[in-house]
Amino acid sequence: MAMISVANISRIDLNLLIVFQCLMNERSVTRTAAVLHVTQGAVSSSLKRLREQFHDELFIRTGAGMVPTRRALEIAPKITEALTAVATIVDKRPQFSAESSNRVFNIALSDDIESYLSPRLVNEAKARGLSVKFAFHQSNSSLWKTSLADPDIDLVLCSEPKELTSHYSSQVLFSSSYSCLYDGPRLNLKSPLTRDEYLMHEHVRVSYDGRRGFVDDLLESEGVARRVSASFTHFSGALATLAHSDVIATLPTFAALSYARIARLTVSPVPIFVPAFRVFMVWDVENNDDPHSRWLRSFIIDTTQELQRGSLTPT
Repeated sequence: MAMISVANISRIDLNLLIVFQCLMNERSVTRTAAVLHVTQGAVSSSLKRLREQFHDELFIRTGAGMVPTRRALEIAPKITEALTAVATIVDKRPQFSAESSNRVFNIALSDDIESYLSPRLVNEAKARGLSVKFAFHQSNSSLWKTSLADPDIDLVLCSEPKELTSHYSSQVLFSSSYSCLYDGPRLNLKSPLTRDEYLMHEHVRVSYDGRRGFVDDLLESEGVARRVSASFTHFSGALATLAHSDVIATLPTFAALSYARIARLTVSPVPIFVPAFRVFMVWDVENNDDPHSRWLRSFIIDTTQELQRGSLTPT
């Protein structure tokens, strides 16, 4: 067991880590102050102390909010884990027993996240000898409120949920970016793709409305027209076409790797700039202290450690 440096721990105020966690989730000093019921000045003061403690800016103010630095993204999973452990220790209420409960947890999520997470939750529950079960329901960043309006839904997993309010609690689960997915032998393409190869081949588009996606916007800004042969509103819907057609898809890296294993497809980094995004857990604020909800959130955090570390990358 690793030795704990009491001197190092004593130098940091636990409340600063709570501010860090909230800033990571909210990306806003104003919203962080509201969540923690403190002034914006108090949050700014805590951020200053955090910067001094970690010798890094941690969060950069931009027009899109407080954007975390690389260092902040590196330490965020460890801080989440530490705060979760402390919360478990100090909470003296009866804990939920997943080993003996037959509860079915209802999780609403988009199918790209489902492709990665559902087999891991099922397998991890079996490995731990748990009696709980899971039911997965379709949702996304636009429909998450509709999902949570169903009293049977325990939580939602989606990327960058729109219109979060104080009626809901949220936590950043992990960050990701995008990869290309295609049948390498069929197209005679290896990995990594070149930009010319990416642009010369036909694509399948996956977007909420099936009409336009972020790749269309990125290429259009460069004056390049994207060659799209088919559009889908769900990632899983594109899988059969990818396996049997001469096309390329651009989708979240974790989903690309999951689908590649299922259909023996090839994964490549995207040869143009693509943005990163965050995947959130969102639940009704009234369930913050519910033992079933708390257990489920902790279990999902444990099961996504690979993504939180950023160690899942296309090869």
